[in-house]
Amino acid sequence: MKKPFTWGIIGGGFISHQFAEGLKNLSDVRIGAVASASHTGSPISAERYYNDYEQLAEDEEIDAIYIGTIHPRHFENICLCLQKKKPVLCEKPIVMHASQMECLLELSEKSGTLLMEAMWSRFLPLYVYLKEKIKKGEFGKIEHMKISFGEKAEPSKKRLFSADLGGGALMDIGVYGINLAKWLLEEDPKKIQSWARVNEEGVDLTTFCSMHFSDLCDVEMTVSIEKKLENSMWIMTDKGEYYIPYFWRPDTLFRFSPGQNFDMNRPCQKNVFEIKGNGYQYEAAAFQETVYKGELDNSTMPRKESLKVMKILDEIRENAIHL
Repeated sequence: MKKPFTWGIIGGGFISHQFAEGLKNLSDVRIGAVASASHTGSPISAERYYNDYEQLAEDEEIDAIYIGTIHPRHFENICLCLQKKKPVLCEKPIVMHASQMECLLELSEKSGTLLMEAMWSRFLPLYVYLKEKIKKGEFGKIEHMKISFGEKAEPSKKRLFSADLGGGALMDIGVYGINLAKWLLEEDPKKIQSWARVNEEGVDLTTFCSMHFSDLCDVEMTVSIEKKLENSMWIMTDKGEYYIPYFWRPDTLFRFSPGQNFDMNRPCQKNVFEIKGNGYQYEAAAFQETVYKGELDNSTMPRKESLKVMKILDEIRENAIHL
């Protein structure tokens, strides 16, 4: 009989609280400790509370650590945990630049410690189904993808508009579209073009990018923190069209039969996938299973995949034409 899996959580903010809520949908799991640098307490129910991250990393009862701090703090937080040989599940984006991820890959290997980016969408029931269908060729070959994700952020959410705090549409929400597109296509883009509207700190308020893959496949993505967008993913294949509303946490997939001559009256099939709770438990369960197996990589979200996604994010930012 397995003993309860004991989580430690670094960061006491919103996303850490969401992760903790997701854990309630798993059995034989407990939150051993939470460490927060804010010194204002945490809404997360845990057995112990620390004001120092190193104390949590040294806690012998902790089996693994979830990191939910702001993006620019991820690198140093992960380094601390890997040096203490604590398996790490870190919120997306896992770091700010590809060079940091390369360092973490080396440290993970050297310490023999699991590291995984918390890209929860990959583990949700709809995407498990969709990935399998695409991999088997049942949904056809992807020829085009269109992704949009945007909401008008309140000025009070200062983190989103600050360069020092890792703000911007691309790193906060654009990472979903890049990550999922690359995962479904299973290849790197051959060419990337990008445009961005930025604030006085150079933080992108809206970013549009066009990625070109092999066999004439294209992916276009728009993300924004200054206006509401459609918030969806369209996938066009040679066997049909697939529409996923609220694609980062989807529960509904619409499948349209292929049409000709701009036919508007095509049959549509609707599939609904139940998400239990808030959905964060799926990535947690997959991570825990990887820990139990003693593996350094999760097959659904491997470390080198995070590095490749980060390289794409770097290229989009470095080469973006500012509007």
